[in-house]
Amino acid sequence: MRSYKYWTIAIGMSVLSVGAQAQQKAPADNPRPGQPGHSSHMEWQGAYPTPESLRKFKFKRSLPMPEGFIGNLAYDSASGRLWLVSLGPPTNSKGPSTVYEIDPNDGKILAQATLPFKGDFGEPVFYDGYLYQGIFHESKIYKIVAGDRANLGKIEKTIPVPTLIDLKLGDEAHSYPFIEFGGLTLTPDKNLMFHADDVGELITVDRETGKLLARVRSLKALGGISATTGPNGEFLVLGNSDPRGGYCALSFPPALSRSPEQKDISWALLDGKTGDVVASIRTQNSRAYASTVKIIKREDVPGSPFGKLTFLATGEDGIIELEWTPVREGY
Repeated sequence: MRSYKYWTIAIGMSVLSVGAQAQQKAPADNPRPGQPGHSSHMEWQGAYPTPESLRKFKFKRSLPMPEGFIGNLAYDSASGRLWLVSLGPPTNSKGPSTVYEIDPNDGKILAQATLPFKGDFGEPVFYDGYLYQGIFHESKIYKIVAGDRANLGKIEKTIPVPTLIDLKLGDEAHSYPFIEFGGLTLTPDKNLMFHADDVGELITVDRETGKLLARVRSLKALGGISATTGPNGEFLVLGNSDPRGGYCALSFPPALSRSPEQKDISWALLDGKTGDVVASIRTQNSRAYASTVKIIKREDVPGSPFGKLTFLATGEDGIIELEWTPVREGY
């Protein structure tokens, strides 16, 4: 599991009360354990590759990252700008959490600023001049200036996000009162969707207030997520996962994904409205980690149900650009 040393004292008095206080039923379309219609999460590892599917998943290029960088990335497809946010101490032993803007052509650092964040956290998402950075152990999303390079890193506001009590999980037992999330993306109406690791849900909150707007059950164990619009206007969400360890292995950085032995990383394309997997592939000897992912573009392809996705991830080579033309699940 992730290391929680830096906040165990602050939350230790409250964790035992989560199950007792969350007695109300979850939404009818999202049954929880013990409620009518509940179906357990099943282990998911992605579709094993075939020669045809492998031809449709390609490595394109890599960019260097700052020396010793451990963290996540954000990308603005409209402007082509690229940012990195490093984790904080003690997870990051190289120094404080830092936001960088880098040149997407050669990886050169264009600007940087120190951030106050500690420990592990997931990926940011960019919108309208700001990075929205979730810090799950604080139950907050920070709105950070990024479009204005001169004020890079300035925190505009903090946005509270729901806790496990707000999800009304009935008698489910969880170790901590916050929702553990890594993946963060935008919905079509430009609100924020994050993936709740240990709950196995895609949760949408208001971008400026953090109010809970929607939630659907989905996979557990997703590291990063990124959304796009499909060829027929569908809301599609791309995510990745390490099938060796489930969500407990998806620390930031993912400990198993950074180990030297062979690693398989699974990629899932989800229906953002239902949480269902519509396409997947398990890539062997992956160059990417099961963590941050950001879609650069989606292009229509004749005969393809979802088109071609070009996206960024982090890996042993630095920032890597990948391309995938998904095949519908079950075909």
